[in-house]
Amino acid sequence: MMRAHSIWTSRRLASIVWAVVFLAAAMSAHATTHIIQFGGAFGFAYSPSSLTVSVGDTIVWNGDFSVHPLSSTRVPPGAASFQKSSGSTFTYHVTIAGTYDYQCDLHFGIGMVGSFTAVITTNVEKTQTSLQPDAFRLEQNYPNPFNPSTTIRYVMPKGAQLVLEVYNTLGEKVATLVDGWNEAGEHQVRWTAQVASGVYVYRLRAGSFVESKKLLLLR
Repeated sequence: MMRAHSIWTSRRLASIVWAVVFLAAAMSAHATTHIIQFGGAFGFAYSPSSLTVSVGDTIVWNGDFSVHPLSSTRVPPGAASFQKSSGSTFTYHVTIAGTYDYQCDLHFGIGMVGSFTAVITTNVEKTQTSLQPDAFRLEQNYPNPFNPSTTIRYVMPKGAQLVLEVYNTLGEKVATLVDGWNEAGEHQVRWTAQVASGVYVYRLRAGSFVESKKLLLLR
């Protein structure tokens, strides 16, 4: 009797183990981490420089960001832009389908650029829908640092009266980029600075929403 119980227990444990293994395999099949390396032995290039991923995947860049500062140059509407200028590892979780372009801010002129395309799979289609932007968002300007022009992007979930202004570190307004009604969607405005080199702050106001980010002008 004890032996039969022991056999039954062993079989049950084995079934649980296989269930756990199967579940882990199923989860990993739909959430992949992609490694992109650069600098060092890879020179002035990203490896791989292009790839296709699924929404829900994670992108990890490995390299020296102080030598090769990373910036996104294009992201799909609603997706977060990214920037990294220090450390050796940067992780980005992909939540929106579309094409993402990025570059080394110092060496893009010699071809140090990359991209990846995110596609929706059946298992993450509902997640994609739920992660569509439902709030105002102000993106980091690009390029940054810049001279003399830079582009500022912002996302609006609904139409609203909007003001986008630039201030110096003393809190003095140096430019008004947008002042008026904007429809829902992704917008961008280009600023050609007529001020001295330095750190500035651009601020977006739409109703009760207020967000600010820094930018750096180097002449």
